Amino acid sequence: LAEPMDLDDRTKIDVVVIGSSAVNPETGMRVGKGEGFAELEYGMMRQLGMIDENTPVITTVHDSQVISENFPPKGKNLMKHDVPVDIIVTPTQTIRVNKARQPAKPTGIYWDLLSREKLATIRVLQDLKARIEGKTGIQLELAEQEEALPPLAKRGPRGP
Repeated sequence: LAEPMDLDDRTKIDVVVIGSSAVNPETGMRVGKGEGFAELEYGMMRQLGMIDENTPVITTVHDSQVISENFPPKGKNLMKHDVPVDIIVTPTQTIRVNKARQPAKPTGIYWDLLSREKLATIRVLQDLKARIEGKTGIQLELAEQEEALPPLAKRGPRGP
């Protein structure tokens, strides 16, 4: 059984496996479910020094989810917190993304993009924010806007 990790754990992570709904094989740009949890997990691991820019990021998708043309759509580039992948594994192939064409990976959590609403739902993120603020004496500024969560995320817990 795996042991849960906490903010004091400094285990070096060898590889990150991240979910994707679609991915571009030339750039490694990907989209997930749109809620940003994978990006937050990646950002926390970077912030804590558990991974760095050289830690491989891998995704597994079906061949039909590998999209080269018009992906991402014009005018919809990655945001600075989005995590590109290095390796794409499908049932029929393994694709290594050209590093020269890959956007930069996030360097940590971009607190200015994180809403109070999302922060309130993730205890470990609240603890990390408090720890950073306590060590630096600087209040981390959060995003001004309310998070625009997809309908499924707003439903809350299901019935009995």
